[in-house]
Amino acid sequence: MSFIPDLTDPRYLDEVGWFLYHEKYGRPQFGGSYDEERLAYSRLLLNEVLSYCGHDEQWLRDKTVVSIGCGCTGDLAAWSAAVKVAVDPLLYTYQKLRMLVDDVAGTSRTVHLAMGVEALPLLDECADLVICRNALDHMPVPQMALRQIGRILKAEALLFLSVDIGGVPTPDEPTVFSVESLAALLQEQFAIVHQTDEHLSHSGWRVGSVRILAQKRPQASVVLDRDKILQAYMARLEQHE
Repeated sequence: MSFIPDLTDPRYLDEVGWFLYHEKYGRPQFGGSYDEERLAYSRLLLNEVLSYCGHDEQWLRDKTVVSIGCGCTGDLAAWSAAVKVAVDPLLYTYQKLRMLVDDVAGTSRTVHLAMGVEALPLLDECADLVICRNALDHMPVPQMALRQIGRILKAEALLFLSVDIGGVPTPDEPTVFSVESLAALLQEQFAIVHQTDEHLSHSGWRVGSVRILAQKRPQASVVLDRDKILQAYMARLEQHE
């Protein structure tokens, strides 16, 4: 069975409870149902990311997009990418609460991975675009997430980050970034292509948020010797003859 957290733990209760609260009591931005609101946010995110990347929606048609820390917001529900992967350790919980959003008709189906990003079961260099929106400060060790993101990104592929800045640690948002500390952490593995500051925070208790577009720096990859593996296998065959 997939992971169901202890929902008396504030770390998880604050995450799940936030979505349940807004599902029940609504939010004033769009005036529709909660599902309609989340689809509207998916379209807003789509437009923001494509604008930041300098592409139009046609660019997505043959691309693989991965959303890290997606929650139950349906980040990719309105996206027309060829492959859509959403990753969050609480996705199984959201499924059991019947809170996942269906993909828009005519778009590909989102694959949900109910797990943390630290042990992401995706192949090296499989993603054309990774989105990490309002998630990095929710992670106790964001460096581990960035290593996995760098691993799955193709060369020349793009990372879009939207990260809250300032404030104090909370159970579900344990990591506090400044603009400078976030940039320093990223530059260990990524080159920042574009950055804008002074956006409104995703969480009301943070000071603001930063948008960053980045590309990974060249990294050493795992190399396996085909000939050696084949020779070892043939030697085993000879032992059984």
